[in-house]
Amino acid sequence: MRILSRYVLREFLTPVFYCLVAFVSLHLVFELFGEFDKIIAAHPSPGIVARYICGHIAKDLQWLVTPSLMLGGLYSMWQLARHGEITAMRANGIGFAAITAPIMKAAVVFALVLLAVGEFYVPRAIHDAEAIKNSGFTSGPSKVLKDVHFNNVVGRRDWRAAVLNIPHHSLHNVSISWTDDNGYVVKTLSAPRAFYQDGAWWFVDATMVDAPEHPGAPEQQGANNSYERTLLIMPELDEQPRDFLIEQALQGQGASAETLSSGDIRRYLAMRPNLEGADRRTWIYEMVNRFAAPLACIFITLFAIPAGVATGRQSVFMGVVSAIVLFIGYYALSLVCGVMAKGGTFPVWFGIVAPNAAIFAAGMWLFSRQR
Repeated sequence: MRILSRYVLREFLTPVFYCLVAFVSLHLVFELFGEFDKIIAAHPSPGIVARYICGHIAKDLQWLVTPSLMLGGLYSMWQLARHGEITAMRANGIGFAAITAPIMKAAVVFALVLLAVGEFYVPRAIHDAEAIKNSGFTSGPSKVLKDVHFNNVVGRRDWRAAVLNIPHHSLHNVSISWTDDNGYVVKTLSAPRAFYQDGAWWFVDATMVDAPEHPGAPEQQGANNSYERTLLIMPELDEQPRDFLIEQALQGQGASAETLSSGDIRRYLAMRPNLEGADRRTWIYEMVNRFAAPLACIFITLFAIPAGVATGRQSVFMGVVSAIVLFIGYYALSLVCGVMAKGGTFPVWFGIVAPNAAIFAAGMWLFSRQR
């Protein structure tokens, strides 16, 4: 049985690999057609070119992997059915589920890989590719950000810094303003340097000014109370260096969820409780859909397996057309449900579950007919 499983898996992965290479090549040609002359003129290093290309591929990786799995499953099962191998296996008492188990396990692995890549690699890769393009393909992404601003709505703190050193998690020429319920500044902190270490902010040569004068302040607060510290540690500040990067990414790229992981989006929403309506639904949809979207690999493959068997017995053309129609229909339904969920027509969870449930039901129905 182990030899049989390896054989079926090899028959499946071979066309998947060829399809994926073809789709990636076409994707790069169409996406980077207008950039080739700029890349050649800049004479970038191979490392910069590789990071730029990987960023473009990562952005649409799911759209490239899912159809590759669909066509790979369709072709492999068509080959096995056309040569009578499935019939021979079933005649020897091997069930259809056991025959196709290696393919479904591979689809699950692809889904898990897409999930991990989308969460931990894609946001950074997209940001790096955009930074490389903006530099004219002469350098990689900068490790330093200038004119950093972050407003913590929950903590009522406004951060400003001249420079953010990303690798060292440090800020230079930083100032923090605390405000009251009316928006008046009640306390300020300034320091030439601050760094984040051991879960706390450390401020070097810090100056703290309590209760500055402002309209409506009590008379006893008229005189400012200030003090200086050579090293001031403030573990009560719950901001993290990643929060500044999130803010900068959104300001620079129009609040695109592609540049954030689901953890970043969750933290972004936690810092903005006043975000309501369509904006909040959009972010929640993007965060949850990050986990649901890779399921398409499993459901599309589940449909392609019985479709390929039917193709081997009947018409190749009809099998390919039906699979392509289903693939287009799935993503069209996902797009429509996503727009309606973000607009509030129905709950966010329904906009995510509905297209996946539809493709899963179609695949299970076809799969059950092979028993």
